[in-house]
Amino acid sequence: MPELLIELFCEEIPARMQARGADDFLRLMTQASAAEGLVLDNAVAHHGPRRITLVAQAPRATEAVREERRGPRVDAPAKALEGFLAANAVAPEALERRDTGKGVYYFLNLERPGRAADAVIGAALPAVLRKLPWPKSMRWGGAGDFTFARPLRRILCLFDGQVVPLAEPVAGLVATDITSGHRFLAPASFRVAHFADYMRRLREACVVVDAAERRRLIADGARACAKDAGLVLVEDEGLIDEVSGLVEFPCPLLGRIDGSFMDLPAEVLRTSMRVNQRYFATTYPDGRPAPYFVVIANIPGSDGGTAIIAGNERVLRARFSDARFFWD
Repeated sequence: MPELLIELFCEEIPARMQARGADDFLRLMTQASAAEGLVLDNAVAHHGPRRITLVAQAPRATEAVREERRGPRVDAPAKALEGFLAANAVAPEALERRDTGKGVYYFLNLERPGRAADAVIGAALPAVLRKLPWPKSMRWGGAGDFTFARPLRRILCLFDGQVVPLAEPVAGLVATDITSGHRFLAPASFRVAHFADYMRRLREACVVVDAAERRRLIADGARACAKDAGLVLVEDEGLIDEVSGLVEFPCPLLGRIDGSFMDLPAEVLRTSMRVNQRYFATTYPDGRPAPYFVVIANIPGSDGGTAIIAGNERVLRARFSDARFFWD
């Protein structure tokens, strides 16, 4: 079956909103398409700091449908009939009366012709984007009354390799076949033809689209950083989840903690690193806190990460100075 590919390209979406936003987008898009007779098969949503991506397969067109709907009884209150007519957007002349043996009821025969899949998608997508639920949303210049988690910058929408025309612009945007790579390492825009091409080109542009793969790269890279220094990473599944929503191109780096702070309780050190800086703590093999931390950068650094590490060490000294004050 032909492939549907949608990418919502945004400013950085908070990590805590990404997975739920992708799930909601997948659910609402699937429901909206199914309501028009278009079933999305093998639908999967990916999420990251700057993009939510949906890929699925769908038939080229919906099938013509003939449907019979039973309305209220003939002797029911007028409000019931008015509601039935309004819900189906028909006039009273479209109804017929029929005795079911349990009373005389109104019946409506509906015929829905088949529609091209791109027409269904183009009509459904703007409506879905307008009702996507977010814990917090915002407006921005040029978006009118449209709200989103963060400013929406581009909509990529391809069906069977062709751009899907939207029934109406969303925040002033129309559908394209264009995406962009990593904000700093490969910011240029480029066209894609299908999902495999999309994944390959973005990987070349230093973007790991799959959140599960980013999570694995972060976990394995952080453990390897610690192991190479003869240390053990303090496992923190929740922090791995959060950091995977902060970076598109995980680059684990090992930093050193100023020894003057190592007399603080381990819980104080770890809390300050985790909550304020999203750093991973380390220990010696015997379990003693080690004066090192792992930071997951979004770029490797032209100097191998030396300047990034130094900057993070400087920030951490300030954090630990605050921690010492409150602990004392």
